[in-house]
This record gives sequence, structure tokens and C-alpha cells, in this order.
Amino acid sequence: MLIWIILGFAVLQGILEWLPVSSSGQTVTLLITSLNMDADVAFALSLWLHLGTLIAVCVKYRKELWLLINPKVKDETIKKWRLFLVLSTIGTIIVGVPCYFLVDYLIESPDIGDYIMLVIGIALIITAAILFFSKKANVEGEMIEDISKKKMVGSGLLQGFSIIPGISRSGITMGSLLFMNVEKRDAVKGSFLMSIPAVLGGFFLLLIDALIEGTPVLPIPFWQMIIAILLTAIIGYLTMELFLFVARKYNFAIVCLILGIITITFFFFRWF
Repeated sequence: MLIWIILGFAVLQGILEWLPVSSSGQTVTLLITSLNMDADVAFALSLWLHLGTLIAVCVKYRKELWLLINPKVKDETIKKWRLFLVLSTIGTIIVGVPCYFLVDYLIESPDIGDYIMLVIGIALIITAAILFFSKKANVEGEMIEDISKKKMVGSGLLQGFSIIPGISRSGITMGSLLFMNVEKRDAVKGSFLMSIPAVLGGFFLLLIDALIEGTPVLPIPFWQMIIAILLTAIIGYLTMELFLFVARKYNFAIVCLILGIITITFFFFRWF
């Protein structure tokens, strides 16, 4: 695959990650339609590119992360944030691991793999519904550290579904936290911090799956992957504030709905 094509998708990932339109859904769809790439390879490449946006999040929230991982910090608020990340991660594991292997099975199945675009289109429409109703939630609410343990686990359970291409991780997590009456700024911060263990978990599942099946760990050459990840990280960091502002200001439900319809349309056109 030409390096400039890979770089183009890295830029796309770096931008779309901050918008609630499912960056993985768009990347997988475009790779399948424009390059006729196998669905399993496109899915793996999408997970690898998420390492780039993970780097951007870690740089963005480096001060908060240092407080969270520093055992010397005994502040009660920090302790509750640690509890939130632990419980939300447990919830993500409970749902995310089965979803990962289900998606992996479906896209590798010769009878079902061709329908992945249809799945993405339906998932985008579901994301649209989540975003539409989350906009109606009260923006003035509780802080993350004040919500119940059940809500912490619940936000993680919902995040687990974002392994399905087409389900926006930022959309479903921010939407669920808003539904739980979390204050809007804390919902944004919580959504991105809880993405760190989730993305790492998805990446390690990809490695384990590749080792078990004896398939290549890298979907593209090593040097291309390193460049793509670094470019995704740079673009992601530079555009994060701008696109978070856009995502907070505008309702992307209609965007997801349109993208879902377009994806489903492309799916049916493939059969002609």
C-alpha cells in the first residue's frame, strides 16, 4: 500500500477521533470501499491508528495522569477519579472483550464478513440516536467524583460496545455520562481519560488474537505503521481543542445519521 494513502488515513483518524462520528467506522468503511481492503485488515489498522490518538490524549492530560498514577497524591478527589477509572475499565472489559472477539469472528467469516459495512451503517444510526438524546440531558450536574459506583461501572459497560465499528466511543461515553447527570466538562474529561485503558486493552487483544491465530501482528510494514501512528498523534494533538469545541457546540446526530445511510447505501451498491 502506498505510504501517502496510509498517511491520509492517519490524518483522518487524528481528526475524527474527537468528533462523535466513530473514527473506526469511517476508517474501516473507507479502506474497504476505496482500497477494497479485507475487513479484518482494515479493522486491525484502525486499532493501530488509535495508538496515535492515545498518545495525544496522554500529552493533553499529562498533568492529570501524573496525579492519578502518583501514589504520593492522597487527595480525596484524585482517589475518586482513580476509582472511576478502575470501575469503568472493569465495565469496559466485561462488554468489550466479548464484543471484540465477536466482531473479529464476524469480519473473518466468509459468509458474514461482507456484511461489515451494513453493521457499521446500523451502528452509526444507533450512535446518532445516542447523540440526539444526550443533547437533551442537563449540562449542569454532578462531578465525576460524586457519582455512584454503579454509574462508574455503567459508563464502562457502554464504552465496551465502542469496539464495534460505527459506535462512537466518545459519543457513547460522553452521552452516557450526560444521561447520568454528570456536568458537561467533567463528562468530556472523563470520556477521554477512560479511553486510555480501553484503547490499550483493544490493542493488546489485537496482539493476543494475532499470536493465537498465527497471523501478522502488523497489517502494514513496520516503518509505515510508526510514521502513521506518530502523524496521527501530532494531528490529533493539534486539532483536539478545535474539534472538541465543535463537537460540544453542534449536534452531530444528524451527521452520524447521514453517514450511516451513506454507508448502508454503499453496502448495497457493492452487490450490483
